[in-house]
Amino acid sequence: MFSSTDIKQALDSGELKVSPLFIGAVRPGGIRLHLGETIIKPKPGIIVDIKHNILPEYETFTIDEEKGYDLLPGEFVLSATYEKVTVGNSLGFLIEGRSTLARLGLTIVQTAMLVYPGHTDRAITLELANHGPNTIRLYPLMKIARAAIFEMKSPAEEAYDVKGKYKKQTDVGPPIFEGEIMSKDNIVK
Repeated sequence: MFSSTDIKQALDSGELKVSPLFIGAVRPGGIRLHLGETIIKPKPGIIVDIKHNILPEYETFTIDEEKGYDLLPGEFVLSATYEKVTVGNSLGFLIEGRSTLARLGLTIVQTAMLVYPGHTDRAITLELANHGPNTIRLYPLMKIARAAIFEMKSPAEEAYDVKGKYKKQTDVGPPIFEGEIMSKDNIVK
């Protein structure tokens, strides 16, 4: 895992880019990230069927700088980091929530904590859920996450943004399902 010294070297070399980079964002063992201004919320009322590409519709909200957005207990929304991030082919990048917010019941990653090598100049989607008993008010630019950076044993053979399904998504967006249900013919023998 990279220390603050390693992170600064990766930023200086261009192997890692975070834009904008806020003062104090580089921490002893990671980088602090902030909440973007857009939230999308899935509309209820359908049975999500991945095989048949049946997905919910989404409402889009812009978080008001003064009023914020009230994330209710049990509520789930998608948002993104304010920062655009580039992760070089030799780096690993794990995003996680902040302990301070987790103690209130807020998670920002359900399972998608790995940002692939080759992720280029894009925000990172956040999966926000309120597991606590109280409403949590969210504001744009609030400290929302941290990322741990590490060096991979060898560079990735292919950058994520060459074939990755979210390569054109620059801000928060709904899920994309392609090839989610595999055939037994696809098993490596």
